[in-house]
Amino acid sequence: MANTELIQKFLPQELWEKATTFTIPDKFLESMPDLIVLVLNSKSMDSQEEKQSWFNLLPMMNEEQITKLRDILTREKQKLEEIETKYEQKKDDIKTDMVQKREDTNYQQKMVTLKNNEAAVQEKDAADADSLLTQI
Repeated sequence: MANTELIQKFLPQELWEKATTFTIPDKFLESMPDLIVLVLNSKSMDSQEEKQSWFNLLPMMNEEQITKLRDILTREKQKLEEIETKYEQKKDDIKTDMVQKREDTNYQQKMVTLKNNEAAVQEKDAADADSLLTQI
């Protein structure tokens, strides 16, 4: 397994537990912690085995391959953040729309209640007036 001391030194705390489940070359923990974070957080590398495979390949990769891997994982992260931002905006729009519809429905119900109360008061006033007229 990976060196816990190096993981805690070079990786964010929220990844410590996850990183300890992999065998990560110490050299890359020290020199490229950003790449290790990208691999650990990658959604396209969905299995434990696939991520471990990439960690195993790192020592065999040349600088150009490592740069390409970093670029691919960085673009993946950016695209996922864009999707999440769009999703959050749509969620907010739907929530706003639902709140507005609920407020409109509540307003309409209150107006119906007010009209019914007003009609009842007018009927009572008319009945009271008729009663007074019959007493005169």
